[in-house]
Amino acid sequence: MPPQVAEAPGKPISLRYAAITNWSLTQTRSFVSERRIFSRQEIAALNSELKNDDRGDAMKFTIIDNKIYDVSDFVHEHPGGAQVLLTQLGKDATDVFHAMHPASAYEVLANNYVGDLANDVSLPKGNNTAFADEMRDYRDKLEAQGFFKADKGFYAYKLVSTVMISVLSLAILRAYGHSTTGVLVSAFIMGMFWQQCGWLSHDFAHHQVFEDRSLNDVVVVFLGNLCQGFSLSWWKNKHNTHHASTNVHGQDPDINTAPILLWDEYTSSDYYSSLSAEDSGVAKFIAQNIIPNQTRYFFFVLAFARLSWAHSSLLYSFKKGSINKSAMLNFFECAAIVVHWTVFSAVTYFWIDSAINRALFFIVSQATTGYALALVFALNHSGMPVISEEKAEEMEFFEIQVITGRDVQNGLLGDWFCGGLNYQIEHHIFPNMPRHNLKKVQPKVIEMCKRHNVPYHLTGFWKGTLEVLQTLDIVQKVSAKLSKKAF
Repeated sequence: MPPQVAEAPGKPISLRYAAITNWSLTQTRSFVSERRIFSRQEIAALNSELKNDDRGDAMKFTIIDNKIYDVSDFVHEHPGGAQVLLTQLGKDATDVFHAMHPASAYEVLANNYVGDLANDVSLPKGNNTAFADEMRDYRDKLEAQGFFKADKGFYAYKLVSTVMISVLSLAILRAYGHSTTGVLVSAFIMGMFWQQCGWLSHDFAHHQVFEDRSLNDVVVVFLGNLCQGFSLSWWKNKHNTHHASTNVHGQDPDINTAPILLWDEYTSSDYYSSLSAEDSGVAKFIAQNIIPNQTRYFFFVLAFARLSWAHSSLLYSFKKGSINKSAMLNFFECAAIVVHWTVFSAVTYFWIDSAINRALFFIVSQATTGYALALVFALNHSGMPVISEEKAEEMEFFEIQVITGRDVQNGLLGDWFCGGLNYQIEHHIFPNMPRHNLKKVQPKVIEMCKRHNVPYHLTGFWKGTLEVLQTLDIVQKVSAKLSKKAF
């Protein structure tokens, strides 16, 4: 008889996941001679050791389905990157794990199993446990109804139509490379091609399309590394952490943009408290004159977003390697990025007949993508609540995903421009759901949020952009006051 799943008070376990967990633990019995039960005091002691661990000797553990897993040796081998796993140490990572992993991950997880929570251990819960329970049930129903199965025809169309955008851009450049107008039109279309590659790469990188995850990665290397010049591994390491700790101060890399932009009072306070009168003239100038006026240069900064991400991709791929430690994947990632920039440089030089037009092609194509990507990214979470690590530990995963996200109401053109990310809340609740199904589940998610008093924010594109600017304005005023105290 397979071992039974221990259930802590107030934490019902999905039947779907319980069955898989039982199977995994059966495989683990050959490695664990006796199941250990962790008491409330032991969990408290382990957490205390983690928080005060200066040398890295404490057991790095996480809790999934009321079971304890020691990931001390596994954390740097985690296929999704070490950073995301480090944000879940000492916590109940059940919902994060189920949202971002396939059933096959349980076999790997089982190798790190060390015991169960005692029945008297009740993990910290927020005020919306009922909301989380209903959302788990809803996810199970959606999976049973096929909502997590991709329409292969839709994605075939998206692949072909996206690649054709680049063909159009290159055809115009080849025919009219001697004309400034032709160069500008080609550059704009190329910028939109890169933007659409970004959205499509995002879908495949979340494994929304193929059940074989390696096939998804192949497509991401093509669309991301080769077509766009962005690293699959760099993106996954950053984006997985963002999903696990959305808008959590000190954990979400997407809101860690200091000293370029500051998105909340926490970051502003941390940044200015790190400064002193001995800091360089550049740091002092930024702190006193740039950040307190960030709304004025926000749109200027967005133009450089693509170049910044491309630079980060190069550094990650050539210095850190692939996220899953595969030498072969790293080789193909690096090779694809080199080919991307080689081809881009070649067509810019050989198909454009003047230095000025070459410069225009480079600047306009890069800036177009920067604006087209960053404007949508800013709408997703910027200006929404930023949560402290302490507060996040008291909240349910699904509640965090809803209150930190912003959905944007669009027409067909807007949906295409945003790549489905205008259904940001639904995407964060169900990250591996294909984008063409997000709109279908939105009404039910809104209804559930309303019934459980969970704030759900739906707005328009321009109103959402104004909300982003208003948040930047609030933070820049706080920064102006802090700059006077810092020097």
